[in-house]
Amino acid sequence: WIQIQSIPSGDVAISLLWFSLELIILAIGAFAYWMRPFDRTTRIFLIMGIITLVAFIGGYNWWIIAGSLILNIPFVIAAVLIPAITLHFFITYPRAIPPLVQYPVGLLRIVYSIPVATTLLILACLTYLRATSHIGEDPRDLASLEYSPLVFQAIYILRWAVYAYITVAGLYYLATLAAVFHGYFKSQNPYERNQLKWIALAGLISTIPVGYSIYMAEFDRTQFALGGAGIPMFLASVSFMAAFVVGIIRYRLMLIDQIISRGMLFYVVSAGISILYATVISLGSLLGTQLNRVPSANQAVSVFLVMLFAISLLLWSRDRIQRLIDRRFFRQKYQLDKALKRMNRAVGRLGDQRSIADRMLTSCREVLQVKSAAIYLLNPERTQFDLLTGFHIENAPSAVPCNPELLEVLEGELAFQRVATGLLKEASPAQQLLRLLGFDFIYNLELDGEFAGFVALGQRTAGSAYSAEDLTFLNAMGQITSIALHSTKIHQDLRRLNEEMRIKVEKIDDQRRLVSVLQSELTNSQEIAERSTPAIDVQRGLIKGNSPAIRSVMETVRKVANSESTVLIRGESGTGKELLAQAVHENSSRHEKPLVRVNCAALSPSLLESELFGHVKGAFTGAHEDRVGRFELANGGTLFLDEIGDISLDTQVKLLRVLQERAFERVGGSETLHVDVRLITATHQNLEQRITEGLFREDLYYRLNVISITLPPLRERREDIFELAFYFLKRTANRLGKRISHIDPDAIEALERAAWPGNIRQLENVIERAVVLAESEVITLKDLPADLLEQKKRLPARVFETKSVRSEPVRRIPLSDVEVITFPGSQNPVDQRLSEPEQLKLALAECDGNKAQAARLLGMPRSTYYSKLKKYDIT
Repeated sequence: WIQIQSIPSGDVAISLLWFSLELIILAIGAFAYWMRPFDRTTRIFLIMGIITLVAFIGGYNWWIIAGSLILNIPFVIAAVLIPAITLHFFITYPRAIPPLVQYPVGLLRIVYSIPVATTLLILACLTYLRATSHIGEDPRDLASLEYSPLVFQAIYILRWAVYAYITVAGLYYLATLAAVFHGYFKSQNPYERNQLKWIALAGLISTIPVGYSIYMAEFDRTQFALGGAGIPMFLASVSFMAAFVVGIIRYRLMLIDQIISRGMLFYVVSAGISILYATVISLGSLLGTQLNRVPSANQAVSVFLVMLFAISLLLWSRDRIQRLIDRRFFRQKYQLDKALKRMNRAVGRLGDQRSIADRMLTSCREVLQVKSAAIYLLNPERTQFDLLTGFHIENAPSAVPCNPELLEVLEGELAFQRVATGLLKEASPAQQLLRLLGFDFIYNLELDGEFAGFVALGQRTAGSAYSAEDLTFLNAMGQITSIALHSTKIHQDLRRLNEEMRIKVEKIDDQRRLVSVLQSELTNSQEIAERSTPAIDVQRGLIKGNSPAIRSVMETVRKVANSESTVLIRGESGTGKELLAQAVHENSSRHEKPLVRVNCAALSPSLLESELFGHVKGAFTGAHEDRVGRFELANGGTLFLDEIGDISLDTQVKLLRVLQERAFERVGGSETLHVDVRLITATHQNLEQRITEGLFREDLYYRLNVISITLPPLRERREDIFELAFYFLKRTANRLGKRISHIDPDAIEALERAAWPGNIRQLENVIERAVVLAESEVITLKDLPADLLEQKKRLPARVFETKSVRSEPVRRIPLSDVEVITFPGSQNPVDQRLSEPEQLKLALAECDGNKAQAARLLGMPRSTYYSKLKKYDIT
């Protein structure tokens, strides 16, 4: 009889420890490959873990698999390929050695040729032996078993192959150490160097047990066959596994920190503490039961007090440790609230996209402790990523090209983390983008539900990788940032559309005003008059404009035109008082009789009296014949006295008598003359103040101020500037023979913003100057006077509304039906560099002796022009 004994507990413990370590390494390799299937080094590490685990199971259970060919096949393949796959891993990690880069296929053939050949030879021998050995289920069949010479030859070849390959495996081991040291000295990454340092140290330590095993296989084969190399190989394996564990935990071997999150570590550590706590309680209880089966009272009290104190201490320690764990693993969640509140404030203020992005990157820097970060947005054409903002990005490109392949990869995943291993050409487009930018992490941003860009984060201050909790934080921040960017984009689009709409409305308003001007001009022609159905109540003459102020004035003219009352026209110089007086006359029943004009300010008191009332021959020196006065000339019609506030008190007395009695005597005569005259006067002065100063008679004022009409200055009727400017443009362009038909919108805006102290007369001169200086068919800003542009800068923008469109519908007239209205005269502007007498003479010559036109050409009142002609004795 043979007593069957159980496996020694020491061997079982070693087997379980070895199996646990192998299983942990395999799990890490599987997780790494799951996260980075494109990484060749990760793939080789996983295969190495699988083969090592299979070889371990077969080696420690050889008594089970020895009789089964099916179980021997995976064990033989794994055991023979371990040296080759290990060497393959270390000639690839962390960087492929130069021969592998230059001759990848040839070098791998050399590495795997001997193991593959050995595997085939051993499997062939095992298959042959299994086929030629007819062993039944009865153990007694072994006694009758006979071996042929071929069987012995197969067994010899099998044993020779095994022992020979052990020596070859030793050579592979030395080559693996050489590859590890080569990677250590060539690597520039501190993490990779530390990983290889520990692996190289493990290799040096393992040289002794590996060498001893090879020695035993060659010179003490009996002991080797009985498992004498088990402990040495266990020590060698444990050395490498310890190096892998140190590299994984401390130096990110296989980038384990990308796989195991803080949450996983939290639960593992918490579970470990709970297990430890339960173990201590259990051991304490076991200790109490072992003291005595029937404890005494003193022993029971002592055990109770000790256990009470121990449990209280353990509970307090557990709570303290749990708080420390919470603070260690979840410190980011306390900063997340702060970051979210900051982003909410930014969204509430709706700043520009750059400020929103800066807020997000600030939160990333504070919470994730990153050294650099940037945000790139996809341009509307989806051809490149443009840098929006960032910090510590001196070397980052401002624009990154985007192709469809890269766009498809980025849209397929939420985030990408940079992988330090693997060849660039084998990396995915996202990994290539990370290396191009010099960042370690990319998180996608969305706008309107579509991919719109990404957040690029650099290396962290602690040097650790980005975990699942970091991704959760970025997910929360990314959603708020996307909403903020979307809201900001909508806000900016609305502002842009409002500005475009405002510009279009202004252009439409300008076009409508231009149509109104053209309609007004066409209405004056006979053809348009026949087509127009509404009757014109007031003949405007040369008065232009449709502003409420000018409409009110013309309504007053319509009411007072047919009366015989005296009219006093008031207003600043250049507002068109003489034109208004002419409009009153033309709309009155006296329109067929003459309108006689007198500028009172241009004549001295004696000449003014003679001009108004006439004189007889010999009335004064130089009176060689009788002369008819202006009152007599205006008999039956209208007499317009301009600048009435400037006449002398003596003349005021005689004028008052005329107004009261409609009778007067010529200067130097005794005959009383009666006239039928309607008097219209005008002044730019404050008559009430002159009365106070004793310069104007109060009784005359009340005689003149029966009906008072005040003409508004141009700055109070800015709506009419557009129409007036085009009227003067057309008239001046026709007079000067220039083809100018348009005013640039910027120039129009400058005209509407100007102060116009000279009123309409100043506007007419500005337009005439612009027509002369313009070199194209459009008047631009450069054609306007510099002082006018300065007024534009000083005045506030758009202090009025431009609504000058008539209420009645505008008739659309084809341009072919429009006749160009021409004006007589072809004068050229007077050169301002000439002296004043030369300017007066030149203007008179240009106007063919017409003094009124010459005065308008020079931009001065006719009375002033007449007085200057007399001053310089120009006829």
